[in-house]
Amino acid sequence: MLYPMLSLMALTFLVSVYLLTLRVLAVRRREVSIGYFRVYAGAEPPARMAAASRHYSNLFEVPLIFYIACITALVLGAQSGTLLGLAWAYVLTRLAHSVIHLSYNNVMHRLAAFLLSNLLLLAIWVILARHYAAG
Repeated sequence: MLYPMLSLMALTFLVSVYLLTLRVLAVRRREVSIGYFRVYAGAEPPARMAAASRHYSNLFEVPLIFYIACITALVLGAQSGTLLGLAWAYVLTRLAHSVIHLSYNNVMHRLAAFLLSNLLLLAIWVILARHYAAG
């Protein structure tokens, strides 16, 4: 369960570098004032930067429940091939969600990846709950 967590963390750091790059470029191109970043107010930021910013924030929302599930699995000794497979599938669907959101941004495709990732996360928690109840 550690490797899926590390992979999702790597994705989060990659998105942060991407966002920083977009922000620096936006300031250099004078698409947004550096003052915008003091309180994130003023003129609207470029759409690509706004989407990346929203996406970066999203990587600290639902994925937090994934990290907790993985740590719970480690603490309970509940690691299994099924849980590990579901964890990797979750990471892959989050990666797909990131690629979609940060590139062509088709809302329906993004929604499909998001919903699938949440169903995988729910399955992980159901397995953990069953393991705990049986223990």
